[in-house]
Amino acid sequence: MKNIIILFSILLLSGLVVTASAQSTNHIVINEIDINPPGDDSKSVLEWIELYNPTSSKIDISGWQIASTTALKKTMTISPGTFIEPGKFLTFSYQSLWFADSNEIVELKDKNGMIVDKTPLLSDPKNDLTSWQRIYDGYDLDNANDWKFAIPTAGSSNGKVTVTEAKADVTVTVSTDKSSYLFGETATIKGNISKQVFITAPYFHADEISVKITGPKYDKTISLYPDLNLNYKTSLNLQQVLGVDKGVYLVSVTYGGATSQTSFSVGDVIVADVIAKNNTLSIATDKSQYLPGETLSLTGLTTEAIPFEGLKFNIKDPSGKIISTGSLYPTNGKFSTNVYITPVTPVYGTYQITGEYFDKVTLAFFEVVKDIKEAKAISIWTDKDAYALGETVTVTGRLNNVWVAFMNLEIIQTKNAALATSALGGGNSGFKILDTIKISGDGTFTYSFKIPDSDVRLGDYKISVSQSLGSASKTIHTVSNPDDYIVSTEPLSISTDKVIYDLGDTMTISGFIKNPVSSSTYQTSSVTISISHEDG
Repeated sequence: MKNIIILFSILLLSGLVVTASAQSTNHIVINEIDINPPGDDSKSVLEWIELYNPTSSKIDISGWQIASTTALKKTMTISPGTFIEPGKFLTFSYQSLWFADSNEIVELKDKNGMIVDKTPLLSDPKNDLTSWQRIYDGYDLDNANDWKFAIPTAGSSNGKVTVTEAKADVTVTVSTDKSSYLFGETATIKGNISKQVFITAPYFHADEISVKITGPKYDKTISLYPDLNLNYKTSLNLQQVLGVDKGVYLVSVTYGGATSQTSFSVGDVIVADVIAKNNTLSIATDKSQYLPGETLSLTGLTTEAIPFEGLKFNIKDPSGKIISTGSLYPTNGKFSTNVYITPVTPVYGTYQITGEYFDKVTLAFFEVVKDIKEAKAISIWTDKDAYALGETVTVTGRLNNVWVAFMNLEIIQTKNAALATSALGGGNSGFKILDTIKISGDGTFTYSFKIPDSDVRLGDYKISVSQSLGSASKTIHTVSNPDDYIVSTEPLSISTDKVIYDLGDTMTISGFIKNPVSSSTYQTSSVTISISHEDG
């Protein structure tokens, strides 16, 4: 009989569990705001703000104020006799140029001048139909991540927090068809639930079974539904090319608030029942290297839970100094904590974690490394240099010296398709994206876009980010065979599709410009090509 592995998710900082009620406030909130709607804000009253009452009581907001804190600091006082019913919205407009388009914080004050709510730092350089809005009505964790930039929903709901119907007696089971697998095999994960659970908000539907599989540098979540007999089944292809490495994998299944776990091992040889027979203990970190200021997650596995016995561990820095110790006791067979890597006078090098559980001792190691920044204001990268049509490009980067909230983004296809011949897709408009990127607190940013699946979109694309602190750019290539593509380092290169042609053949000429000239329009600078006979 296969033993169930007990997971020790050892996290040194206490976890945070947020319920649906904790996510909603007990006071009037600023629920949505458009600080730069379409049109000329200086000539018309276009800007607006939406308030929402998440409480169960009717609230009098007479004499309350909605105040801009930037530029002219215009403040609107709400008229006497104004109430907001429970769960309802009120939208207000005031004057032209009420809010600033960038670096704006808007405050809601009661009639005594006390701040009831305020927005995070907002910027909206786009003069279009997008607004800043809470991700759900009344959702407030005092975090900038409470907000999203999306199509306006003025006077109506942004969406509701999902609430699960309480089912205290729900249980879920999980097992695998084997305890140990070879690379290339398929693991079958199956189990059953005791009864179905339904989600009641924002709309009525059946709850999903969440199967989370974690292992060495591996994390995958599968969602599925039970069959008519309340059973479920899924499979996992254990191929190394799919990111599966040698080691122990934990399967954690959650349904209706109930959780169950099991585990299996993957390797070059079958180790049948080794874990069950030897009562092993192992610990591991979620990464092998960390930067100062990051948080480390430590996990451990044992085959036998001993009543009233805690898992004792300590962490030593490269000099042998113990920087953290703890004794952790299980709750429903699970331990959890995080270890914060302090950025204050960090010690770089290899750290040792020692775990002791009853008569078993195990070790794990990780490194703290220096955060090496490039000697320029902005760094920009893409996940690849060459892409196929229809692929998604992921752009990442960071600010190395000065932090700003937003960066301007321009993506332009350097080939001007409108000037090409019809055989090469001529007559099509150019490809260009103008957007704004929000910068994370650590100075990093990410952006994704999809290359259209059309032959006219073959060619090079220049990706540029800019702001007052400087600019940076990266050129990528869209080709028919990206795996065989070799990036040219020449400032200007040219090639033809063939070396020898017959009379009547069509010649295709292609090339690469390392540093193309940018433009504020869809037009791009042309390349002059001359063709001459061998005698001139």
